Amino acid sequence: MISLATFSFTLALQLLVVVSSDWNATEGNLYRYERTPTTAWEAVGSPIPVTLGKKGMAWGLGLHDMSNQTGLVKKEGDRKCPAGLFAIGPAFGDAQHQSYAVKIPFLLVTDDLECVDDGNSRYYNQFVYANSIQNRDWNSSEKMKEIGPMYALGLVIQHNLDPIQVGMGSAIFMHIWENEGVTTTGCTAMAEGNLNEIVSWLNIENQPCIVQLPLDEYLSKKAQWGLPELPETP
Repeated sequence: MISLATFSFTLALQLLVVVSSDWNATEGNLYRYERTPTTAWEAVGSPIPVTLGKKGMAWGLGLHDMSNQTGLVKKEGDRKCPAGLFAIGPAFGDAQHQSYAVKIPFLLVTDDLECVDDGNSRYYNQFVYANSIQNRDWNSSEKMKEIGPMYALGLVIQHNLDPIQVGMGSAIFMHIWENEGVTTTGCTAMAEGNLNEIVSWLNIENQPCIVQLPLDEYLSKKAQWGLPELPETP
């Protein structure tokens, strides 16, 4: 099992913002922001087009308070991206892309790296190097190497990890898209060059986070969550 660090958003100095037009949208824009402990969020770079889950978004389990949220909640296999606020990282990928992970931990995708999606397993929603597990108790998993070029480089979106709740969704990543406009099964995807740039920019010491929301929800949560101004209307 591979443990992942989680963060507090109040300490985050780097932020990825993914905004879509509505809950059912399958495409959106990603914006980058950074700040210091004494300054406000400032935009970095240009907006990046992304593709989302085939069924849009639903509320995920992350750093945000779910007690007062209304609407659909993400479930295993629903083909929705998790909406909300999440820690992000580590990066993962093949040896050719490892050099982009300059300041963020990196998981090398090997033949036995898997993310378990079997709700009956004690490793549900966790990475394992399967060859090191003596008593494997899962019947299904995402075998990272078999995904191919889309997982040549990626980032873990830390949905449903603290604590892990069975059936609430697993293996949620940011990764290279198959092609522009092609939806995912619940991840956030983009062009390879854009992801290379993001991974190079991220610094684990800055406790990077990601927020994913439809535009109206983003605007309603902006003041409460301390989110940055969008540089343009998505």
